[in-house]
Amino acid sequence: MRCLTLAIVLASASPVFAQAPGETPPAPAVERESLFDAYLVTVAGVSLPMVGAALIAGDESSSRATTVAGVIGLATLVLGPSAGHWYAGETITTGLVIRASSIAAIGALAVADPHLDHVGTIFGLLGAVAGWETGMVWDLVTLPRAVRHWNTHQLQLAPVVVPGQGAIAGLGLGGRF
Repeated sequence: MRCLTLAIVLASASPVFAQAPGETPPAPAVERESLFDAYLVTVAGVSLPMVGAALIAGDESSSRATTVAGVIGLATLVLGPSAGHWYAGETITTGLVIRASSIAAIGALAVADPHLDHVGTIFGLLGAVAGWETGMVWDLVTLPRAVRHWNTHQLQLAPVVVPGQGAIAGLGLGGRF
């Protein structure tokens, strides 16, 4: 257990700089995320799996290939637009929640009325698709804010040793706000 704790501490440690007494320590280089890269990750997160799904489906009329391609395409359209936010350090986005809620509504409506016998089901499906699109646009519009937030708010964890008779070791948490 101690080895695991030590490994976690060392893996999450930041570089430490020594300086003479009274000298200001150099500011560590902070990795800044690029808005262009975040949009590029989003485009790649949506387009590359869709190309893969199209290649899997291909010209075959195999039901298994069609099902796999459909699942990949569905997962891509739910998760892909959030890829830029994940690049910027956010895990759960509002757009992702909206898209997941929309897919749940589409599934519930499909189970409740599989033959589209009621007009309310059609309007419900249209509303769910509109929610899905809203979630996609939401993530694209809020991506610059996520990147700015990542670039201005960062935390770092570092091992700290306090010298003395019984040297005390621990973890230090610091950041910029």
